[in-house]
Amino acid sequence: MSLSEIKDQLAVHIRRAQLSEQEQVRHFLIEAADWMESQQIGKWRRGMFTPELIHSYFVEREVYIAEVAGEPAGMFTLQAGDAEYWQHRNDENYLYLHRLTVASRFRSIGLGPAMLRWAEQYANQQGRKGLRLDCMADLLPLNRFYQQQDFRYMGTHHVSSKLASLYEKLPPAREHDIRLQYFTARDYDQLLSWSGDAEFLLQWSGSQWKYPLQTTDLDAYLHNANDPSHSERLIYTAVERSSGRAVGHIALTRIDRDNRSARISRVLVGDPEARGKGYGRRMIKEALRIGFDALGMHRITLAVLDYNTSAKQLYESCGFQQEGYLRDAVKLNDRYYSIYEMSMLEDEWQATSL
Repeated sequence: MSLSEIKDQLAVHIRRAQLSEQEQVRHFLIEAADWMESQQIGKWRRGMFTPELIHSYFVEREVYIAEVAGEPAGMFTLQAGDAEYWQHRNDENYLYLHRLTVASRFRSIGLGPAMLRWAEQYANQQGRKGLRLDCMADLLPLNRFYQQQDFRYMGTHHVSSKLASLYEKLPPAREHDIRLQYFTARDYDQLLSWSGDAEFLLQWSGSQWKYPLQTTDLDAYLHNANDPSHSERLIYTAVERSSGRAVGHIALTRIDRDNRSARISRVLVGDPEARGKGYGRRMIKEALRIGFDALGMHRITLAVLDYNTSAKQLYESCGFQQEGYLRDAVKLNDRYYSIYEMSMLEDEWQATSL
């Protein structure tokens, strides 16, 4: 069967690996390590995967092999609890997935997502709270991949001198539920089409960008963004989970880890058909959860033009408090606009999320 036929009729059989299959599991991991090294990713090395380490997986975890058309095509492990990676967030009522690997012959046919779906269903069948996993914080494409599979960011921890981002599978989607996934250059055209005229651009993006919005503006915006361990900006596209349709844009900016503060910026429900359906509220709530719960911020701020009363009311309903009024703060087309400054503190967030 050709790969195109496999992709069209993807039938995956996942089974518990036998102890006699240790070498097959080791082969999967060594092949993945060699590929990473060839791409200068540098996270796995073939020397890591000794026979002794592979044997420990079978002793300490559950090891699974995915077969496609009867051929071993991938593997992963599951375990109850993961104190090393999740530290104070560890909960042994979750299942934790590691070493998700797809053989080179079977890449790009959707096997990775299929294995994740199976693991989620298995966790539910076992009566677990859900499925969790981690990946290296600086591997941005891999982080976005897990976000696209409806895993939400829960935090970042140092593990063996590396920074691991932690993810938890979202519950089943309800109507108008959204997820946030990292904004990339592939999202430029969509955001440019939403950006609007000069007044609308000022309304949702502030005064840092000038009309018309350009790809060079977005290049500068994205530069050094989206690493939760050190970036000053985490930039997201908001996606409707049930359809996979992009509906908006939002960012956490001015991230100050010393003073534990950040700012919600560039809030936009871009798709006209998506407006008035609660997406804006969901985007704000998820950005606040990331800021307070995942990044550990103490204070989160935002600004809103004084005439944008519906946005101000939305922010107030989410728990923001007005703390300042900047008169004639920005100018556009010979007209001045005033701005409300608003903020929320961590104890206020905790009170709203109870």
